[in-house]
Amino acid sequence: MAWGGNYEEILAAINKRISEVGILSFIGYKLVELGDGYAKAVFQHDKRLERVGGIIHGGVIMTALDTTMGFAAMASAKGENNVTLELKVNFLEPLDGGIYEVTGRVLRRGLHTIVVDGELRKRGGVLAAKALGTYFIVRT
Repeated sequence: MAWGGNYEEILAAINKRISEVGILSFIGYKLVELGDGYAKAVFQHDKRLERVGGIIHGGVIMTALDTTMGFAAMASAKGENNVTLELKVNFLEPLDGGIYEVTGRVLRRGLHTIVVDGELRKRGGVLAAKALGTYFIVRT
């Protein structure tokens, strides 16, 4: 289903659906901004998301990045669904407390694929993870 131009309504509908998705709800993931080829989300540190050693598990980081980047891709394609073809993440700093901000920004949209840049930042705007993903546009 194609999106219209009212990103506020779309954002509210997406967050309602996110609250129903087990893993995203468990993480506490919330999409806070959505624009043409851009998405921004937040989630808060929770002990249940930690791995041994008291830092957020890499799988949680990848899930947050992949989801946000997928929304950025979807926004650039006016709501056309997509699936991840490839996702590369560099883990730069441990996530050890506070609120985390995740962004996705489309670098290039082609006919069938969309390349998206992702970042996850922790307290003080410190870059904690950097990602690059390719998303395939699903047309039914």
